Amino acid sequence: MTSNSPTPGRLAAAGSWLLSLATLAGLAIVGWYGHHTHWTFGFAGDHGEAHEAEHAASASKHASAAVEEATKAARAAASESRITFASVEDVKRSGITCVPVERRSMIDEVIVNGVVRYDERKVAQLSVRAPGIVWRVDKRLGDPVKRGDVLVVIDSADVGRLKAEFLTALVVFESKTESLAILEEIKGAVLGRQIREARAALREARNDLMNAEQALINLGFEISIKEFQQLDDDARAEKMRTLGLPRSLLAGVDAERLSSNLLPLVAPFDGVVIGRDVVVGEIADPSSSIFEVADLSTMWIVLNVGKEDAARIKIGQKILFRPDGGDRDFESHVTWISTELDETTRTLQVRAEIAVGAKTSSQDLSVLRANAFGRGRIEISRRSIGTVVPLESVQSLGGEWVVFIPKDETTFELRTVAKGLEAAGAVEVLGDLAGATHVVGPGSHVLKSRVLLERMEAGRL
Repeated sequence: MTSNSPTPGRLAAAGSWLLSLATLAGLAIVGWYGHHTHWTFGFAGDHGEAHEAEHAASASKHASAAVEEATKAARAAASESRITFASVEDVKRSGITCVPVERRSMIDEVIVNGVVRYDERKVAQLSVRAPGIVWRVDKRLGDPVKRGDVLVVIDSADVGRLKAEFLTALVVFESKTESLAILEEIKGAVLGRQIREARAALREARNDLMNAEQALINLGFEISIKEFQQLDDDARAEKMRTLGLPRSLLAGVDAERLSSNLLPLVAPFDGVVIGRDVVVGEIADPSSSIFEVADLSTMWIVLNVGKEDAARIKIGQKILFRPDGGDRDFESHVTWISTELDETTRTLQVRAEIAVGAKTSSQDLSVLRANAFGRGRIEISRRSIGTVVPLESVQSLGGEWVVFIPKDETTFELRTVAKGLEAAGAVEVLGDLAGATHVVGPGSHVLKSRVLLERMEAGRL
């Protein structure tokens, strides 16, 4: 018969298992308590609790100090970014004035002094090509001239001699040509040496004729051997007498009594007579200039740039030049930059050219005259659209640029900005102005002083 009563062996095993379980539970309780009391186990008694309270009080103290410091900083920042006056009268007494913020193009320019000059490539100082006596003067100072117009006529014995040498050389050449032709027709009846000598003489006569022709060309005459070969002796003499003289100049003059010594001095290009140093009857010499002609279709603008701005000037930069007394600007571009500084003024010379065309009125030409002084503006760079304020609105504060924006009649807010281009008392500001339409202009230094004073009182300077 089976019995359900526990045997002694089973009781022993159950007791052992319960003992192990109780031991593990006790160890777990000890570990939890030790961790909770930082392993003081209550042996320190009230000392452990006091230590914990001390740590808590210290942490609370540090947190309160941090909060207080942050509050002070926030109050200082708020006080610095907003400056408030007690009344509108205080604002007026401080001289604070608000000016509008503009949105427009901004140009970085170098402003320099300059002078108008003739185009040196188109100015001619003229002198006669042979010495003589002034026979006639046809142009006066300021007269406009065309290319080929006669300015003055000289009576020169050298010219008469060279003309005579040409006519003589032409006759000799024709005679030698005819002699050779006759000998060649009867060459069977003459010696070959005679024909060879005739050919050599003809070559020599041709050279003498060409030299005589070149001598007259060197004096400025337009002459052709072929043209004179077609004329008889009387026609040659008449043509040579009036060579280079226009018909208008010969009006009323007896051509038969006219000297063959006449040498005209003509204008080399279209322009204006800007210099004349000659009168009828005086001696003219190739070593002295007696007329000066300038082409006014192009004028030079010579600008003197300070050495501090010399490195900023480049070929092709836009120039606006206004002569003293003028009411408009002439536009051009930099075409030449000197390779050296002027020894006297220590400035860099920069040149521009202004073409005088149909669009230039006579009134403009009256101020765009050689040697007229004026003011030039050389454009260095351009900003198409920017935020622009008066230069006095931007103040330097603690290594930063700031402006002050009115919030109401007595309160102004500080904003940090960056400076861009400066020109003509205005400056481009870069930064977020948050839709501000006005900034403080005159009196902005007063607000800057208020901010500096508050920083000093807060111990931030």
